[in-house]
Amino acid sequence: MIKLDDAITRLEGAVDNVENAFVAALARGGDTEALIAELEAAKRDYAALAATTDEVSEKLDTTISRLKFVLEN
Repeated sequence: MIKLDDAITRLEGAVDNVENAFVAALARGGDTEALIAELEAAKRDYAALAATTDEVSEKLDTTISRLKFVLEN
């Protein structure tokens, strides 16, 4: 679970970096269309990773509970 938490933290940081780059490019008058597309792609990736993380976390919790039950009985 620690690796998943680390991956989520890194992805959140990446999304923050893209958002910051977008804001900076807007201030400079940069190519906003490309940055908007990149930001949207990062947000989709984040949503997919978050959903996968939730699913994996639930499956791990279930597996751990089953193993505890088997070992205790």
